[in-house]
Amino acid sequence: MPLASFSDRSALPGGSVHIRRLRRSDRADFLAHLLRLDPETRRLRFGSVVNDAFLRRYAEGALRPDGVVKGLFAGETLRGVAELCALASGQPEAAFSLERPWQGQGLGTRLFASLLDAARNVGAEHFVIHCLRDNVAIQKIARRYDAELRFEDGDVVAELRRPGGDFASRAREAAEERFARSRSAADRALYRLAAEVGIDLRLRRAND
Repeated sequence: MPLASFSDRSALPGGSVHIRRLRRSDRADFLAHLLRLDPETRRLRFGSVVNDAFLRRYAEGALRPDGVVKGLFAGETLRGVAELCALASGQPEAAFSLERPWQGQGLGTRLFASLLDAARNVGAEHFVIHCLRDNVAIQKIARRYDAELRFEDGDVVAELRRPGGDFASRAREAAEERFARSRSAADRALYRLAAEVGIDLRLRRAND
């Protein structure tokens, strides 16, 4: 399916969420997201069952300057992540995680589309997704973008081949970042207004 079919990502389910690039300052939110993943989602993301200690080590080394990581936020809470690593190797790899309550709403597709734009805009001609055979959801999304799927060492490898970034991909990513900034500013204003009347909305976030 042509990429243009997904250019209006605001029309997808979950329109109240926003996506932006993650920075080193987001590491705590990134770790909190990983720790909220249920055991099955962890297995599908990392290829095996992993414990909290593993996730803490992984988060410590993540968000490196040689990769691109997109975060999907609901309000101020990080609920999904799309990672593009090893850009300098010539064989970049992508990985995705989405918390269980947020699955099945089209948000995985939205993350995939965002990461694909980012990959094109940094000059990556392709990237590879390593996933387990039973990770049907990511395989289905990959096929929507004309990925080549093959079995390799017990895993499914999805390889995407797209030209470099163009005006449309750069405009989409820029608009996505602008929208995220505007949402964050609006959220901060709402928190300040609530605090002025004695309501602490941070408690609601902590209990999400």
